[in-house]
Amino acid sequence: MLKDSLSSRIELKLLILSLLIIFLILVTVTSCVYAQSWDDRSEKQLKIFQLSYLLEQEDSFPAQNAYFNNALSYFENGHFAQAIGELEKIEYSNLYLPLYLKSQLLKGQCFEKLQRWDSALRVYQDLITEVPLLQEYAIYLLGNCYLNSKDTSNAQQSFQKLIEEYPESAIIPLVHYQLALLYLNNNQWEQFLREGRLVVEISQEEKLKAKALSKMSDVLWEEGQFLDSLLLLKELIENRYERERISMLENLLVSRFQIAKDKKGLEMPPDLSLFCAEILFNYGHYKAAELFYEEIIAKYAHQVDLAQVNYQKARAIYYQGEYERAIDQCLYILENFVQEEIIVRTLYLYAGALLSTGNRNLAGMKYDQIIEQYPESYFAQASFLRLSEIEFLQNKEEEGIKILNQLLSEYPQSAPAQEAAWLLARYYTDKNLIKEALAYYQFIYEYFPQSERVDDAIYWMGKLLYPLDENKGVAWYERLIKQYPDSYYSFRIPVEIRKSYYDLESIVAQSKKISQEELKKDYFPKDRVAQLSSYKAELLLIVGLYQESILEISYALKPGPNNIYLQFLLTKAYAEAEEYYRSLSHAQILFNYFLINNKEQIPLVIWEYTFPTYYYSLVKKIAAHYYLDPYLIWATIREESHFNPYSESKAGARGLMQIMFSTGDWIAQKLNYQEFEYDLLFNPEVNIKFGGWYLQYLQERFDKNTYLIVSGYNAGPGITDRWLENMDIKDLDIFVENIPYAETSEHIKKVMRSYLIYQIIYKN
Repeated sequence: MLKDSLSSRIELKLLILSLLIIFLILVTVTSCVYAQSWDDRSEKQLKIFQLSYLLEQEDSFPAQNAYFNNALSYFENGHFAQAIGELEKIEYSNLYLPLYLKSQLLKGQCFEKLQRWDSALRVYQDLITEVPLLQEYAIYLLGNCYLNSKDTSNAQQSFQKLIEEYPESAIIPLVHYQLALLYLNNNQWEQFLREGRLVVEISQEEKLKAKALSKMSDVLWEEGQFLDSLLLLKELIENRYERERISMLENLLVSRFQIAKDKKGLEMPPDLSLFCAEILFNYGHYKAAELFYEEIIAKYAHQVDLAQVNYQKARAIYYQGEYERAIDQCLYILENFVQEEIIVRTLYLYAGALLSTGNRNLAGMKYDQIIEQYPESYFAQASFLRLSEIEFLQNKEEEGIKILNQLLSEYPQSAPAQEAAWLLARYYTDKNLIKEALAYYQFIYEYFPQSERVDDAIYWMGKLLYPLDENKGVAWYERLIKQYPDSYYSFRIPVEIRKSYYDLESIVAQSKKISQEELKKDYFPKDRVAQLSSYKAELLLIVGLYQESILEISYALKPGPNNIYLQFLLTKAYAEAEEYYRSLSHAQILFNYFLINNKEQIPLVIWEYTFPTYYYSLVKKIAAHYYLDPYLIWATIREESHFNPYSESKAGARGLMQIMFSTGDWIAQKLNYQEFEYDLLFNPEVNIKFGGWYLQYLQERFDKNTYLIVSGYNAGPGITDRWLENMDIKDLDIFVENIPYAETSEHIKKVMRSYLIYQIIYKN
């Protein structure tokens, strides 16, 4: 039986080899025929990749693969000459064209690293004439090589040839970007801008769009074309093409706007002024925003929506804490404008200002007016919440509860209704009125099955029922584990109950049996165009051509954005390109898909990309130095910044671990940093070191209680101390839910969830 099996495998292998030889002979004969269509060429490439993949599965070329893997290892460690030596052992053969192509692409890069341009040029030229695979990329690399060797004429010819022969290729946007830079170097401004605009229009990849817009904006700024430069920067920000650096870009726009505005005779368009004002408002610069709005009202009264701008001015005054002035501004709007949307917004802001000045009765009357006159508005629903808040502030709890119930009755499926139900559930839980609390948790479960609160509600159903009726309590716990195994609250279920079911630890254990190869087998695209792009992207990724790989994947995702394997490749490509924020964003899409559709078959690699250990050596070193669990650092980074080193919150917290300037300055003094600057917080090494020191400080202050460490990190240690004075920490669930700062309460749950998941994934 063993002989039969072995014989069958040999026969299959010989058959595949025979088919490959016959097909590649045909391909070689026809590869130089210029008249063939793109479809024919694509079909031939796809078949080569498919047959090659079958041979790879059989490990048909162990020696050549060993040479390539050795070379790749040398390349990654910077030993380029040794890599070339290994690659030269791989000779051209029709039997393993993709492998040979990989080896030559890697060899070309080695020569480029060594600045041996002539050798690199020969490699790419040979690929164009010899290998009927990825010729567009060979031409592109040839053009880049000419560019690096200062041969701009041949570089331009190569790029133009590529556009003519491969107009539909995924790499074309990148070619136009390179042409734009060529024109820029030759001071051909019109051509530079034309090519740059073309990149923005045709690229499927946001980072390349951002690069083109940013370059055009910078060049125009340097040339004194301030308004055009600012409008391009505005376009970049509005479309969020570079989400990672959005705060930097917004700060740059405002700064440049001020410079341009000071230029004599330069008139700023009102929409640009409004855009800058909104940026200032969003970052808490309320006085500056107010001045912008005042100027817009004075200068552009006939060009803007005056009612809207006046309302925005009122908001800016309100958030400065100048409530009396905000009231005056609101009264001006109510007296002079009639647009319903502005009136209801202004009434709500007016009521809030009245409440902040202590005038609860008049504030209540305004909320009542909104409910009565604008019942279809969101602000009517929100007004119920504010009215109940007023009653509770006056210790009129029964009235407050009545108002919340009225909101549930009149708007049962609204977001404010969910908040009202949660407030009522927590109120009765704290009063130990179990029956009443259960009714409101049940309301959330039934009316908001997809909301972020539903797992919380399920858990509290189980927690409250378990002491009264063990079976009912366990049934709710079981429901939570089955529906939301990754929920923070699933970890709060008693261990003896949790372990009786297929909990997250069991799911991750199963995930460790599912390989990346199985992921490819199960989710490889069925569309032939997407298949070819997948093969191309994989090959480019292996040899470190990350941007090119990302473009190929983005191109393939355009007609089918939900393909799981292509999303996985994009996740992987961004990770290897060290674009960690984008990688995590795509990993989360995959993770959510599997949780909803097949949570028991999540490949381990998806878990690892969703809960990554980026900056590994740095985090391990700092964790060891400060006696911290490295997974707490990674969990903090994940939830604070999603691994974006350029992240900046509206409050001004910066970097991977979101450190405020004041905190950073204090830590810098403790660590003897002589010249601490705010921008240093964007440096990953500095940020993680400061964050690690601060976590150690909190760890010592709160006696290694992780919940209190996370609370102190978010709200501050002093505030956490005050909570400890007034709240009982014996029941952690009640402590976390009753923290007065909703942001801190949710932050604790997010970080603790990530921390616990990290420990499960990377255990052993």
